[in-house]
Amino acid sequence: MKLILSIILSLFLFTSFCQDTIKPILPSPKNAAFLSLIVPGAGQVYNQIYAPTKKYNAFWKVPLIYISLVGSSSLLIDAIQKEKELKQEYYNRKNNLPASIKWINYDSYNLVALHESATRNRNLMFFLVGGIYLIQIIDASVEAHFTHFDISPNLSLNISPTIIYRTAGINLCFNFH
Repeated sequence: MKLILSIILSLFLFTSFCQDTIKPILPSPKNAAFLSLIVPGAGQVYNQIYAPTKKYNAFWKVPLIYISLVGSSSLLIDAIQKEKELKQEYYNRKNNLPASIKWINYDSYNLVALHESATRNRNLMFFLVGGIYLIQIIDASVEAHFTHFDISPNLSLNISPTIIYRTAGINLCFNFH
């Protein structure tokens, strides 16, 4: 019993003296990217929750992510359906099956051209959805990096013209205080 009390007392004293050295939890770029990989927008929410200052606001990005993903996904679904319709119509014409009223004004060559165009459009929509998904992952990771970025007034960059050995140049002076 004395041993348990002494352990609890020593832990209490240790934590009370070490409270000043405990650093706030900062968002990890890896965690933010992983969360965004699993659930789109989760990395942005994670960065908002663990931001060192609550002035930082990343919640506004989540609706934009979902609107862009839903919009591009609906365009992708439409492109897939159109490509399938054109493929089915071409198959029906080659096998002397009844043609669809929607494509009755097009001959076989025009159907092939429309099908190729629809296939390119479908592939482009795949890249659009994947690009939006990838951009939100990268955004969450970069955002987590910038939460620990020092923007104090002690950091400065001074640019001034200079002459070095009779040659004009630019002098860059970085100050880290």
